[in-house]
Amino acid sequence: MVSDVLLAADGHWPRLLTELAGLTPEQLQDRHQPCPACGGTDRYRWDRDDGPGGWYCNQCGGRERSGGGGSGMDLLLRVTGWDFATAARHLEAHLRLEQPKPLRVALPPPAAAQRAEPHVSWDSLLASAAPTPPPLPKAVAAFHLALLDEQAAPLPTGSPYAYSDHQRVSRVDRSGGKFFYANHRTDQGWQRGAGPDPWPMYQWSSLLQARGHWLLELEGEKCADLLISGGFLASTQPGHAHSSPQIAERYRALRQAGVAGIVYLSDHDEQGQRRARQVIKAAAEVGLPLLHLPAGEIWSGLPAGGSVDDAPGLLGERISVILRAARAAHLRMNHAAGDCSAVSVIAGPTPGGTAPPRAAHTPGERPFLCLGFDGDGYYYQPRSTGQVVRLASSSHGGMNLCRLAPIAYWETLFPSKTGVNWTAAASDLFTQQAAVGIFDLDCLRGRGAWADAGQSVLHLGDRLVVDGRSQPITQPFCSRFHYQRGAAIHGPGDATPLSDQEAFMVLSIAERFHWDIPASSLLLAGWVALAPISGALSWRPHLWLTAAAGSGKSTLLERFVGVLLGDFALPVVGNTTEAFIRQALRSDALPVVIDEAESNEKADQQRIQQILALARYASSETRASIGKGSAAGEVQRFRVRSMFLLSSVSTALRQGADRRRFSQLTLRAPDHLQPPARQRHWEELDRDLEEQITAGAGRRLIARTVVLLPMIRQAVRVFSRVAAAHFGSQHQGDQYGTLLAGAWALQSSEVPTAAQAQALIAGSDWSTFQQSIGLPDERRCLNRILQFELRVETEDRIHTRNVGELVETVVTPGGLDPVSARYAEEILSRHGIRIQEGHLLVSNTAEAIARILDGTPWASSWSTILSRLPGAQPTTNSVRFKGAGSKARACAIPINGL
Repeated sequence: MVSDVLLAADGHWPRLLTELAGLTPEQLQDRHQPCPACGGTDRYRWDRDDGPGGWYCNQCGGRERSGGGGSGMDLLLRVTGWDFATAARHLEAHLRLEQPKPLRVALPPPAAAQRAEPHVSWDSLLASAAPTPPPLPKAVAAFHLALLDEQAAPLPTGSPYAYSDHQRVSRVDRSGGKFFYANHRTDQGWQRGAGPDPWPMYQWSSLLQARGHWLLELEGEKCADLLISGGFLASTQPGHAHSSPQIAERYRALRQAGVAGIVYLSDHDEQGQRRARQVIKAAAEVGLPLLHLPAGEIWSGLPAGGSVDDAPGLLGERISVILRAARAAHLRMNHAAGDCSAVSVIAGPTPGGTAPPRAAHTPGERPFLCLGFDGDGYYYQPRSTGQVVRLASSSHGGMNLCRLAPIAYWETLFPSKTGVNWTAAASDLFTQQAAVGIFDLDCLRGRGAWADAGQSVLHLGDRLVVDGRSQPITQPFCSRFHYQRGAAIHGPGDATPLSDQEAFMVLSIAERFHWDIPASSLLLAGWVALAPISGALSWRPHLWLTAAAGSGKSTLLERFVGVLLGDFALPVVGNTTEAFIRQALRSDALPVVIDEAESNEKADQQRIQQILALARYASSETRASIGKGSAAGEVQRFRVRSMFLLSSVSTALRQGADRRRFSQLTLRAPDHLQPPARQRHWEELDRDLEEQITAGAGRRLIARTVVLLPMIRQAVRVFSRVAAAHFGSQHQGDQYGTLLAGAWALQSSEVPTAAQAQALIAGSDWSTFQQSIGLPDERRCLNRILQFELRVETEDRIHTRNVGELVETVVTPGGLDPVSARYAEEILSRHGIRIQEGHLLVSNTAEAIARILDGTPWASSWSTILSRLPGAQPTTNSVRFKGAGSKARACAIPINGL
């Protein structure tokens, strides 16, 4: 492509101008001298050897040729008289660039040298040019325009305009305007009139050879000839045979010949719009893709009836405008169709909010991808860096745009007297971004393993592995997500996946640590197996490892978990903040390992609770994001898809939601062993860890997990369903079923049956784990209230009783307790609690209840939480409690349910 040729020419312009344009070394010096393009005496100088080159002439330089500077390419065009496409081909050949070349259409001999029998059908028209090729594959619809072959005979242009060897159109200019006459040839020579045969499009024989490419179609032979002179294959419909059925027949023949589509440039008038409607209708009828470009929309200020011949700028600049507009229209067409095979640029979200798929980009496309916009932010992904860049509308200046593409790219497409017309470049980018649509930040994906529309994607920072095939990070594939570049991680590398027998070794070594509950080894091994693919799981279970001194916790974390995960994890220590973890992960799906997650001090407790909230969010697959605002008024979104492993002496799991998402594993010191046996145990474990749990084994384990990703996802569904039935809870089914599916992947490469899953679950005692999940929040809230101690003043002394004891005294009075039912009822009522008609009434607004629940998650919502208890319901009327102003609604809880 042109941009590749110009990049290859950077720094070589003095040599290229000497060899291609015949300039002398003296003409390429930075001193005033005659201009090689326009003469003079001292109006010209060459002032830049590096990059795109540079020259200045105060007579013919600049875009308007009225004085100014330009690049080496500009000077080559001025001196040689070549058009842009011809110059690019000469440069390509001279530099011997090894790259795929676009189609070059071999042209037929001039019409005067031909003589053929009249054509009587479209079949004969097709046969006259080439045999009908097989149907064009759908994937060829990527946008490439057909170019002319510079080695072929020149295409006959100008009036009379040859449509075939026996059909032509003559143009006559008179004072009353321009007039066109159709002529046909018979045995008696050229005759006035169209004749009996159907007319093809202009330059028909050449069009039929443009298989796999898009053709330019304009209104009128003059405009077609103008683009032919610029090196492109262009055509038009015969003006006297321009009905929709006639056009449809020609388009049907082009489609059968394998032409990818038509780029139609309509004139800037009512007739142009009318003819555009005709070709659009005809193209739709035969299924030929067509991109409509109204000339009045791509060039502002165009006169009525104007087209490319009336457009401003040099021919190369006009062609650049057409190409940019055609690519934008092609992008919109494929967004609407949702066709992965045809899209040649990365697409952002559609107005409906769902990002359409994107596909492999075509070599030679622009050096960056337009991802879309959101508010005042415009998002790009330069191919040079692979990272997503956000630019505000006011930041589309030279410095920032050079982050997207080299200066030569901008100088070529948007030249100006002073170098680059940055305003025009920004305007073009805004147009492209508007065509893409709104950018969805949730579609960004970082490092880790992902499931993507049936594909397994492993993001290693600088490259992707898609279904086992490695590709650069900047080579997109059919996906609605954007994978941006990050720091490279080794991950599995090129390691061979562990076999079933080798993987079982990981599970066996996990069992040799001394666990308080033997089934803990299954859960830990399952977590280690699944953690690298956490981004591809719908439920991400977390672990909290607790252990006393001497139990092997450090050995387990450093020499087992740490070695097996390698650099495919984010290891941190306990004083790390939630903000650091969130910002370090960004859009990565890497497991998080936190050692020394102690919560002894109040500040530590708050910090750990914030981390738990982050882990709680990361557990389930949801479209919701963590949103943060910045000082600049920008919105930051985070989607965490990581599995967490925390380690400490004791846990800080307070809320039921955390207990359901974390499985607590406890190591115990092997005190039951005699010292010699204990020493022998650690020596043997140390030897096996050294020999078997190695960095190489870790890479091979990750490779196995990624290869088995489809199987593991099915195994998770089987184990979750069986575990939910076994434990009687879907929450426990998701938590333990997912971990056990990871443990299963260390034993087998096959999807388990329900019977196999049940056998693995039944082989361990899970009662302790079920108890560790604890009571639901509503029961824990009630227990907190019932266990709160109150001071009760009687006639002789002060007694201490908890709320539950006082409730029991009121319900069953007459015992030997010195605190009578009367005292118990009074103190409870002053604290917002009453017993009435077999129910415990708890005030919804009592300050005393708020003090009792201070520091708990229910301090401001106890009425809602308590209403979840069996049989609990709100009172229909307000209830009066002791003290002035203490009349309030309450939650009525059945006494027999306490």
